[in-house]
Amino acid sequence: MKKAGNINHAVYGNFNQHLSRLSPDEVGKLYDNFVPASVDVLPIKSGAAERSILLGLRRDEPRAWWTIGGRMVPGESPYETASRVLRKEFGFDLGLELNRLKFLCVNSSVFALREQPPKENGRHCLVIVFSLEIKSNEFLLSQTGKYREFGWFPRSEIISGDFYPSIKASVSCL
Repeated sequence: MKKAGNINHAVYGNFNQHLSRLSPDEVGKLYDNFVPASVDVLPIKSGAAERSILLGLRRDEPRAWWTIGGRMVPGESPYETASRVLRKEFGFDLGLELNRLKFLCVNSSVFALREQPPKENGRHCLVIVFSLEIKSNEFLLSQTGKYREFGWFPRSEIISGDFYPSIKASVSCL
């Protein structure tokens, strides 16, 4: 049993990943029948007046300012997923510093639309949210095309602004 913060991760037996690429139709069927788990990370920069949070403007649904994240893959702990997402999105490697990730909350989000057919069936996801304090000598540079752009937003602007409720809820846990 791995225990990190408030999250326990148990692997029973000799588990091996058997990942395969799913077609959009297969992913759509998955979304129609299961609630996948994802992990989001809120990179945080402490400033003189207020902490700022890095959000990305998504290219896919929901096309809005969003947290940095991705789906969990079988066998990964939520901390391992967060580390993989940061490495993939920014080339940022936490290495053995997984303790820098701070568990914030779990969000259950239901969307009316999705990218996979049939789009109007929507999707439901369960998201484990972490924060990560970015040190003054660390930089995050996008490595993928998942987001159109990135922006640092003051905490108060996110909570009072025109952002999705799950983003506001995550930020309010800081």
